[in-house]
Amino acid sequence: AARTNLTSDRVTVHRSDIVGEGQFRIAYAGTYLNGNRKNQEAVCKSFKSKYKVIEQEFFDTDDRVNERAIQFAEDWNDICPQGKDIQITYGTVSYLNDGNSYLIEPLIRYFQKFTSNNGWIANENDVGWAVLAMEAFSHFTYHRSGGQMIVCDLQGRYRFDRYNRNKCRFELTDVAICSRQKRFSVTD
Repeated sequence: AARTNLTSDRVTVHRSDIVGEGQFRIAYAGTYLNGNRKNQEAVCKSFKSKYKVIEQEFFDTDDRVNERAIQFAEDWNDICPQGKDIQITYGTVSYLNDGNSYLIEPLIRYFQKFTSNNGWIANENDVGWAVLAMEAFSHFTYHRSGGQMIVCDLQGRYRFDRYNRNKCRFELTDVAICSRQKRFSVTD
């Protein structure tokens, strides 16, 4: 249930091409230079200067969040209908020659925000039936954890493959986990 960089470990960052911006990070376009993803598009997320001080802590907790979310996605994928599988993007941290560190991930085209970590849920009329599946996944994680945590802040896309329905899936990135113990970073 993990969507990774595979064997690609080098990337060119296109700092003039911002593909998104969150509270803590700016996402730049990039291109993989080697490995399985050579010449494919990447997203290179770098912390805004005022948040550089929490960078390492954030990277560490980002790994914990992704690892736990992937476990939930694997459980979901075992029981969900075909074509509703979930993959959680798991990037790698790279320290590049420009002096910045980046979280490198495969780019998700046609990105949509489905839910937040503060209770907001997209309107079904705006994003379609996919938001219902994402709500169901969050609900599933809450019950699967015995009410101790919930995977939220779901964003990405539903990747439809008209030629091979077995390859249809959700591709998510930057998920958050809210937990009763508050052990999943500043977004918890």
